[in-house]
Amino acid sequence: MPLRCIDESGADIFAFDLSPEKWKTLKSRNRGDDLLKMPCCGAGVTLRRSRRGTQHFVHKVIRSCTSAPETEDHLRMKQIAVEVARRYGWTVGTEVRGCTPDGEEWIADVLARKNNAAVAIEIQWSPQTPEETSRRQERYRQSGVRCLWLFRHKGFPVAEALPAIQVTAQADGYSTSLSENKMPLHVFLDAAFDGRFRFGLPANGRAVVQIRAGEIDCWRRECGATTKIVTGIDVRFGSQTYSWRVSDLDDASDILSSVIEHLPTDRRLGKLKKRYSKTLQQEYLSNGCYRCDSLIGQHFEFGVWYSDEVVSSFPVIISGDWKKMIEQQYEPEWAVYAASEISE
Repeated sequence: MPLRCIDESGADIFAFDLSPEKWKTLKSRNRGDDLLKMPCCGAGVTLRRSRRGTQHFVHKVIRSCTSAPETEDHLRMKQIAVEVARRYGWTVGTEVRGCTPDGEEWIADVLARKNNAAVAIEIQWSPQTPEETSRRQERYRQSGVRCLWLFRHKGFPVAEALPAIQVTAQADGYSTSLSENKMPLHVFLDAAFDGRFRFGLPANGRAVVQIRAGEIDCWRRECGATTKIVTGIDVRFGSQTYSWRVSDLDDASDILSSVIEHLPTDRRLGKLKKRYSKTLQQEYLSNGCYRCDSLIGQHFEFGVWYSDEVVSSFPVIISGDWKKMIEQQYEPEWAVYAASEISE
C-alpha cells in the first residue's frame, strides 16, 4: 500500500496530496492511459482507498517485486511525517531507496532532505531485535543519513546514536511516549524537525526549579509547634523531572544557595542548615523546627510527601552543581525540550 507513485515524466505523486475530486480524475485517466508506475519496480498502478479511507497505490500486477506490504497505521504515520517535514522546508519522499558506500541497499519509509542534510524516518510496527535495529542504523550512518525510529514495541536501545520513541495507535490518531509524558505524533515530530528532540542535557539549558514543603508537628514534647519543612526539590525541563531530598544538597553549594534564596517568607518555615544528629552521630544538612530549631530528620520528610505542595518556583541554567547533580543521579536519555529551555 505505497503512498507514492511516479507519472509518465518520472515526477512523484503522493496519494495524500490529492483531493477526492483529483483522486477520482487521476484514477479515470490512469485506467485509460496506464500512465502511472510504481517507483519500486516500474509496474503499473491501481488507485485504491482503504476501509478507513486512506488513498494509496497498489501494483496492478505484482510479478517479481519484493516490496513488503504495509499496514494502514504505517501509511498514516508516513503521511504525518511527510506533512511535518514539509512544514520545516524539507524535500520529502516515501519508500526512498539508497545504498551504503559498500553497495548495501536500504529503503527509507520517509526520507527528508534539506541542503546537505538527510534524515530518514523508520516506522517499525513489527518486533525487531536490538541487534537488527543497530545494524540498520549503522547502514544509514554509513550513507550519511540520520535516522529517527518510531517503534510500536518497547525494548529498543536507549543511546545517543539511536534517536527513537515509542508510538501507540489510538482511536483518534497516534500518541508518543517519552518517560512519563505523552504527546500526539505530529507534536513530537514537530519538536524533532525543530531541533528540540535531544539526547542528554542541552548545553546551558534552561529549567524550572520547584521547592516543595509541608507541615509537621515538632517531635519535641516541650515544643510541639506546627512547623513547615522542605520535603524536596524538583527540576523540570523537557519531558524530564529530577527530584532531590534536602540531604542530597549537602555538597551542592550552588544549588543550596539558590534554594535558600528562593524560599518563601514564612515565619513558620524552619531553616535549612547543617545540624548534628545523635542517631547518626554526624552532622548533615537538614530541616529544623521554626521555633526550637531541633533537627527534623529525613524520615519526617517522607511522612509529609503526601500532603506537601509547591511553595516556590524559579528558573535556572543547567550548569555547575545543577548539571553535576543531574548527571550523577540519572542516565542520559532522549527528551523533548521547549524552545525556551534550549540555549544555542
